[in-house]
Amino acid sequence: MIDLHAPLSGLPLASVLLLCAAEVARFLPRIRSVSDIVRTTAVVSCIASVALAFVSGYQASSRALNLTPQVEEALQWHHSLGKALLVTALLLGTSYYLSRVATHGRGVFRGIFYIVALLHIAGTVWVGTLGGQLVFTHGVNVTR
Repeated sequence: MIDLHAPLSGLPLASVLLLCAAEVARFLPRIRSVSDIVRTTAVVSCIASVALAFVSGYQASSRALNLTPQVEEALQWHHSLGKALLVTALLLGTSYYLSRVATHGRGVFRGIFYIVALLHIAGTVWVGTLGGQLVFTHGVNVTR
């Protein structure tokens, strides 16, 4: 069976970078009109990419055999943080939606969105780093 986790694991970081670029684009007057479309696309892609990477990660870890207890613990930690990242992705989408439709207290919802976005960005980098350590340090799912 094809291991889809390797190509899909980079998508959450790409989505986060797109979200950061869209937030910067809000300050450029010439492209402000399309920045809302790009922001919405980035938030949706953050949710979808984390979900795809999460599901493909379970498929990839089911093929990892003969792991030492240390590597097994690191893999479980990576899975746990992947679940937390999935939750932050859903919170990101919810807070973005609320910041768009709020009629009262819009600044509060926008602030919540930015806080959740920062948590999501940090979580994406952290989970990706742990996944890279599993591959490059411990050799999980690496063959000759």
